[in-house]
Amino acid sequence: MFGSASLIFVTVIYFTTSSYLSGNPDERMRYQARSFDGNSFRQIGAFLDQHNIADPTSRRPFGLFTADGRWIGGNLKHLPTPVPSPEAFFETNVHNSHENTVYRAFIHRLPDGRLIVVSRNIEELQHFRDELFEGTLLGLVLMTIVGVAGAIVIGVGSVRRFDGLTRSIERITQGDLSGRLPLRGTNDETDRLVRVVNAMLDQIERLMGEVKGVCDSVAHDLRTPLTRLLAGLERANRRNLSDVERSAEIEHAVAEVNLMLRTFAALLRISEVEDGARRALFREVDLVQIAADAVEYYEPAADEKSIHLSLDPPAIGGNGTIISGDMDLLFEAFGNLIDNAIKYTPEGGHIRVELQDGPVVSITDDGCGIDALDRDKLQLRFERGSRSRGLPGLGLGLPLVSAIARLHGLALHFDDVERGCRAVLAPPALSGAPRQKLIKGSAAQRLNS
Repeated sequence: MFGSASLIFVTVIYFTTSSYLSGNPDERMRYQARSFDGNSFRQIGAFLDQHNIADPTSRRPFGLFTADGRWIGGNLKHLPTPVPSPEAFFETNVHNSHENTVYRAFIHRLPDGRLIVVSRNIEELQHFRDELFEGTLLGLVLMTIVGVAGAIVIGVGSVRRFDGLTRSIERITQGDLSGRLPLRGTNDETDRLVRVVNAMLDQIERLMGEVKGVCDSVAHDLRTPLTRLLAGLERANRRNLSDVERSAEIEHAVAEVNLMLRTFAALLRISEVEDGARRALFREVDLVQIAADAVEYYEPAADEKSIHLSLDPPAIGGNGTIISGDMDLLFEAFGNLIDNAIKYTPEGGHIRVELQDGPVVSITDDGCGIDALDRDKLQLRFERGSRSRGLPGLGLGLPLVSAIARLHGLALHFDDVERGCRAVLAPPALSGAPRQKLIKGSAAQRLNS
């Protein structure tokens, strides 16, 4: 493309310059030849005599001829044979003792039928055209060389860069999910694409880690209820139980099965949210209204433990809490966090649900809190805090909240408070959410254990 553009450029320059150099003198010759129309034969002869004296080298020879081409006067004594048509330009050679010169001439028929010819030496013009052609050709060659050199430099750089990207991708496809594509830092199109791909790889690595962790956790956490279920059924089969005892064993087996069903239902719910298909149902929702509904729904449960549950909405007039989302999922996320706060807050405690523009939603309680070392792993499935081991639960509530938050462009994190716990849902840019590396590290430690 650069070579084609260069060729077009020099061609336009050459022909434009040549046309200008040829066109202006031609117009002057035509005008000068026609200026003799009002002159007499004597005036024309006097002009030709003066012109012969002024132009001894015949750089611009003039000639006067009869209608059939015989010379009458002037220093141009010959016309080509046959005689050119009047009002036309032609080129002719003039022979003298010194040189054979090429002239460009214009022939004009005077009112009395005679022919007046004006001409000019075009050897200098031809020489200039040759120089111009050679110059433009040289320029074209130089531009082509520079273009090819630039193409090689750019091409080699691009090939090397894509070779590096290809090697990184090959390492990733071979199982190194921690690998990332290299960035040059120029913020060009490739860098922007690499950032998107790296973000995708982060998501894939996180999901793969969670899948591995879930498989391990499902096998570990369901082994205990399955063992209890099997033991109860074997006892019921071996012993001669009364109807009451048999009924109790059946109820115990049903409870164990229901626990496993709830576990699988929670896992399927998280997978459904992470699939992202619910985005098709998104519409503008007000987080203040959703939080108010969640607070109203859980007030009876809080009242049973004499817990004061309050809602602090943002300042009137703000619209920073209106987002595009799914009202049911957001209600489920808020309700899960409020339910956890009620579960871990002692009687007579306080829970405050606060909303700010951003949007930022925080649920603060004065319960037992969460250890700093547990905050990273609580968003992983089946993980529970060290202070909640004795309380009922599956370890799937916060992972569900985290999945709902990610679906809505938010992040779940926990802030330090003097007493209790503060769970916060906020955009990642405003969030103090744990870094991905810490979450992955927790998953790796759990898998190794």
